Amino acid sequence: MIKIEKDLKSIPDSLQLPDVEFFPEGVPQKSITTHKRRLEIIKNEGYIDENKYNSRYKNKDIKLALSKIYKTKCAFCEQKVEQYHVEHYRPKMIYYWIAFSWDNLLLACSTCNQNKGTHFDISGVLAMFEDHEDNIKSINTCSAGYDVTEMPRMVNPEINDPKGFIAFEKDGRITSDDERFSYTIEKCKIDRDFLNDERRRLLDILERDIESALIDNTSIQDQEIEIRTIIKKFIRDSKDKNLQFLAFRDYAITQKWLNEIVKKKTG
Repeated sequence: MIKIEKDLKSIPDSLQLPDVEFFPEGVPQKSITTHKRRLEIIKNEGYIDENKYNSRYKNKDIKLALSKIYKTKCAFCEQKVEQYHVEHYRPKMIYYWIAFSWDNLLLACSTCNQNKGTHFDISGVLAMFEDHEDNIKSINTCSAGYDVTEMPRMVNPEINDPKGFIAFEKDGRITSDDERFSYTIEKCKIDRDFLNDERRRLLDILERDIESALIDNTSIQDQEIEIRTIIKKFIRDSKDKNLQFLAFRDYAITQKWLNEIVKKKTG
């Protein structure tokens, strides 16, 4: 997990309220249709699990916007995936009124999405919706406001910065002493074997590259130069938002695992 920056003022057209304030040149049909479905759900006082409603939060402009923001990586496990899901931070079956709200939509891989399901325990008071004009106007940015009274246990990657709250083992396992991050890791199964292996493989590759530098170069000076280049690349990659598992890469650097690997290989 890493902190994700989303501009809540840059709302995809299909989620935006159909008002000339937002569309001075004419309201697009996709905005009108989505808002119509939104109002139908609110009137029903419960989410309607049918394709004409499910399709509204999967519109192309929404998926493209989330794909750009998340760099086609899962909000929870940081795995880069070709086929991703538009996931609701607050489950749509409970929080029906924000099923089409910009600040409640994330990008997730199919496994994290399935594992998360409707898990959304809170330590406070459950938010309720009152159908009046002011609440409708703020429908795309109201989700975070519920955090104060609800105190959700599930982490929102767009709000909560995991740095300093999650830890890794060299074998790729992820842990946390923080109740919220521990809950999120458990429910989304971010500690699953496949992800642990993929994270550990980053260190395996680094170790292999250092071994190659020692074998391919006969002089100590040349070995040192190539090893420094390898380490610099690892550090540079840890800042590349397009790559997977940035949290693990950064943790490896701060814990000085790279130095340990170099010392082990060079003696």
